Amino acid sequence: MAATMEEPAITPSQRGERLGKVYYDQRWRLWALRILVVAVVVLILIAEPVWRSVSLIHKSIQFSGLALLIAAMLGRLWATLYIGGRKNISLMTSGPYSITRNPLYVFSTMGSIGAGLMFGSLLLAGLLGLGVGIVLYATARGEAVLLRRHFGSAYRHYASRVPLFWPRPSLYQDAISPTFNPLTLKRALGDAVLFVLVIPVAGLIDLLRDTGMPSLFVIP
Repeated sequence: MAATMEEPAITPSQRGERLGKVYYDQRWRLWALRILVVAVVVLILIAEPVWRSVSLIHKSIQFSGLALLIAAMLGRLWATLYIGGRKNISLMTSGPYSITRNPLYVFSTMGSIGAGLMFGSLLLAGLLGLGVGIVLYATARGEAVLLRRHFGSAYRHYASRVPLFWPRPSLYQDAISPTFNPLTLKRALGDAVLFVLVIPVAGLIDLLRDTGMPSLFVIP
């Protein structure tokens, strides 16, 4: 009589690790974002925003970008403190995750729009926001399939009431006693550095323009 072997039980942590390996295989997302960033950098170097000649408008656009960057940094910090250390292990549905299933992606998209505005260009803001938003939205759709398999009916119920991407603030709810992993703070602050770097780089580009750096054409 043939012997049968049952698959050994695995812990939630091990299941989360397996799911995480699938996420890390999404190299297409990283390459798409890298290509987008390179294209935008080239555009920044060869084109000058048309509004630079009108100081008040130029500064207003940059100020709006700065506000979005700050909001994106704080938002990513908020979402990371909730999910840090528990991603793929437990289903987070409170705090920022009660109004959108992907708050980190939403705030990253917001930050990309802010980055474009920091360079004084509405076109750059639109290209960055649209490009990053499309890539992260596609990523979120793929991850949703995996999460549905991983968490089953719990995720299906969650997905039936909370939007995948665009936040719905009216749904907000929080845990009675939310817990945070302080070790995730360092990582979240490290991620925020990427947004912070946009500020001095935008200032440097403005300085180079003021000192005569040539441009091939103007953009809105």
